[in-house]
Amino acid sequence: MKRLLLAAICLAAGSLGTTYAQRYTVRGTVPASENGKMVYMSTYEQQEPLDSAVVRDGKFEFTREDRGIRRLELGRKYYANLIAEPGTITVDLSDPKLVGGTPLNDSIAWFNGQKTSINKEFDRIQRDSTLTAEEKRARGKELDSRYERMTRASFQANRDNWFGGFVFWDSAFGMNTAEFWACYDAVGEEIREFAPLKHIKKYKEAMQATEAGKKFVDFEGVDSTGRKVKLSDYVGKGKYVLVDFWASWCGPCRQETPIVARAYEKYKDKGLEVLGLFVWDRPKNLGKAVRELKITWPQLIDSNGVAGKLYGVQGIPHIMLIGPDGTILARQLRGPRIEEELARQIN
Repeated sequence: MKRLLLAAICLAAGSLGTTYAQRYTVRGTVPASENGKMVYMSTYEQQEPLDSAVVRDGKFEFTREDRGIRRLELGRKYYANLIAEPGTITVDLSDPKLVGGTPLNDSIAWFNGQKTSINKEFDRIQRDSTLTAEEKRARGKELDSRYERMTRASFQANRDNWFGGFVFWDSAFGMNTAEFWACYDAVGEEIREFAPLKHIKKYKEAMQATEAGKKFVDFEGVDSTGRKVKLSDYVGKGKYVLVDFWASWCGPCRQETPIVARAYEKYKDKGLEVLGLFVWDRPKNLGKAVRELKITWPQLIDSNGVAGKLYGVQGIPHIMLIGPDGTILARQLRGPRIEEELARQIN
């Protein structure tokens, strides 16, 4: 049943790719409490709104001629994404999933609905006290596979239109570099010029330039005393170095700290060093976090905010292992993989 539904949606959306602006109308609803306020339409390429409409009797309307992915916003609470395409597009800003009325927007609504269903099922599984940890992991993997199949099929059937572009954008951050470039090469120039994808593309290029087998890229920050230091002051000096991108506010980063500490204790006499790379945080938060977590290794504060961009880091914790000669050996190490990689590299 799900397969037939997906096929029908992909068939409906797959033949609508065009390269010119077309007239469309957006008819939206929002709670009547918002009467008199403005709904703004914008693109992701521009910070300034393209258009605005006043809410009257809980309704608003736009009529325009353009194309691409558009965002509607009324304050921070009400928003939705839609595809500008011919016809009358319906939107309920109370629920971003309730976008439809035209083939590509019906496809977005279906896609978002499936994502919500998968996420709810995942949460239900995690709360189910009758399941073992192994059963939860197995069912979680099944849901991941379901989401991947849905995403892949939706993209493959819609590479020539903005629904395919929406699916690509929605999934791009989670793709490895090979997957990203395969999808990027498959879409048209108009979608490649979509600003959020161009932003992600820069991160993927940086990640590719610093993947395993490449030399580390140097940059300057400060240490815990405020003294200017470089990454090269710590790596490429004849020892293995675990570089841990982290922040004080990051719960998963804190969970990784004792794992890193155990690995350090086990391998420090075999040539291992650890370097904390304090990113996306205020320098003043470092000292308290170091004391709370009982961290004993040096810290490099990314005071210029360049480390994540240079290495294509899209989320933390992000732990990488650099070899004695400065070659990056592994990235995105978490949990047991840290010690597994160290055991593989350090004899």
